[in-house]
Amino acid sequence: TYLYACTEWIDDAFQGKELLHEIYSRLMNPTSTCLANHVVDVECGGLAGEYFAWNFNSGMAAIDAVLAHLVGYRDVVLASRNVYGGAHQLLQDWYGKRSNLDIAVRFFDGTGTADFAAALARTREELGDRISQGRRIYVYLESPCNPHGYVLDVPGICRAAHEAGLEVICDSTVGTPFLHPVLRRSDPRERPDFVIHSYTKDLVGTGTTTAGVAIARNERMFLPKGSSLEAPGPDGRMRRYDWSDTLFWNVYYVKGAFLDADKAFEVINGMRTLELRMLQKCIGTRVLAGVLARHPAIHVRCNAVPGDENAELRERLLYLGLPAPLFTIDFPGGPGEATPIGIEAFKRFFDCLEPSFGLQVSLGQTNTVVLCPALTSHSELDADALRAAGISKTTIRIAVGDEDPRTLLAHFIRAAQLALDPIRPGFSAGFPSPEEIDAFWRETYTETHRRHVAAQPSMATLLV
Repeated sequence: TYLYACTEWIDDAFQGKELLHEIYSRLMNPTSTCLANHVVDVECGGLAGEYFAWNFNSGMAAIDAVLAHLVGYRDVVLASRNVYGGAHQLLQDWYGKRSNLDIAVRFFDGTGTADFAAALARTREELGDRISQGRRIYVYLESPCNPHGYVLDVPGICRAAHEAGLEVICDSTVGTPFLHPVLRRSDPRERPDFVIHSYTKDLVGTGTTTAGVAIARNERMFLPKGSSLEAPGPDGRMRRYDWSDTLFWNVYYVKGAFLDADKAFEVINGMRTLELRMLQKCIGTRVLAGVLARHPAIHVRCNAVPGDENAELRERLLYLGLPAPLFTIDFPGGPGEATPIGIEAFKRFFDCLEPSFGLQVSLGQTNTVVLCPALTSHSELDADALRAAGISKTTIRIAVGDEDPRTLLAHFIRAAQLALDPIRPGFSAGFPSPEEIDAFWRETYTETHRRHVAAQPSMATLLV
């Protein structure tokens, strides 16, 4: 807690008349406020003055805070299919529980605006009884999504949702503001209403702390107690916002899921290297996915692979068309089908990937980590949900780190020689030659850096 100067000061603080009057460190502290301002600058750029952020002690706490702020009893959440397993569990098992909020959760397949619009029409028809009773629909997106790294048409979906009078929540953790700055769209109708990041992942970059953040327009986040103002709503029309409708007073002030100063300081330091780390990871993703995709017996789901179904959205929406550093691989038959090599051989191969690939249940760290989503991050999904999400028992999620991707490929090939060649003779011979891999890496590294340099502002611009 803080020493206060006088009775008038503490009265103003408890009335919420001054945003920066600290009362308890669980509400706010200067370091956390500094981080909130910093992440808004990074996410929103020139629009930063219109937005504010509240920090939480984990990404899941941020997700829960936004849902708790918006979603009411028997409301409806329409979510994209590939969301983090923890978010899926929160929606289905807590918010959907009849003794809690009894919400209805529906998922839509696909990544485009038309896919969303069709799902919205089906949802309205199926749940017409709830909607006729005044229950609202909220849209929950994750883009790029976990585990495949696919990109949704967030601007198009936001526009369609807002035209229908709906509010949009977007978890943009995997893309980070470097790749996917969803709040920089010139048309406000193409921006999500709430953006969530798990600082734990690429923003801090080290995997050594847990933290999260929710970002939204100023009038949605805080107003002094007893006040109200008019501002554009999600559909662009003016509406009045009351102080009691802000995330601070409705959730943050009463739930206590704050971020302490030490963690905030660690995130601030980690974000200083975000651009360097993400650029290297994107290069590594292009090389790893590109080489693995050339093996005839490995199925790669990554929008960096030429001809991938999600490549067009990646090119259009992500910085320089670079891929998110997250993708999946599977073995013959593709996602959702049993692998001919057998589950025991697969387990031996997977275990052989260590230590070059960390066997860790996370992503966004400096080292490359792998996991089997069906056994870990998405284990709460039932068999039908896993199949719909394109996940089988032998799907491997690769969260790419900062290493030279060739060292990872060398270890991957050696693991295949040890664990797969004995049961599938010649399996390891299906990879490109060392010379081809070297040439592909050099070309990708040089071309990506050249485009990144060309995209930077000129010195004259910086001096303005």
